[in-house]
Amino acid sequence: MAVREIVLKHLSGAADWIAPVQNFSSLVGMSMEEWRRDFARIRLDIRPEHANGFGYVHGGVLLTLLDTVSGFSGIHAEEGADPVGCFTVALNTKFISPAQSGTLIAESHAQGGGKSIFFTYAEIRDEAGKLVATGDGTFRYRRLPPELVEMIKTQG
Repeated sequence: MAVREIVLKHLSGAADWIAPVQNFSSLVGMSMEEWRRDFARIRLDIRPEHANGFGYVHGGVLLTLLDTVSGFSGIHAEEGADPVGCFTVALNTKFISPAQSGTLIAESHAQGGGKSIFFTYAEIRDEAGKLVATGDGTFRYRRLPPELVEMIKTQG
């Protein structure tokens, strides 16, 4: 199994050896649609538990989508390269319009950086293409623990 497939399984909570049974991403219900160098696209089918008290998608769900898609856009590893992780340093978010039902698509582009930090721009749109939220992020690369890197490589 390639590193890409292993990371996609982790996003869905299916990689039991990384996160037993479920992880936060799988609880929210995100699924990766596309992932390549400097780009990621994640889909979320809106469920009733995503709603705030007014019946719209909670801002925390939107922020989670922006954070996750942004992080993934900056850490795509080419085949044969060691996988890396990241953590969020800053994420500035603008909530543009409410979403209530259907599907949300989050896309992010990594926009440069250096050896230890990268920058991103992300958008969430509803299935009609209406802009729901945007985010500008700063992320720090994070070395994965050697035992995790080894597990990922041996799964390949």
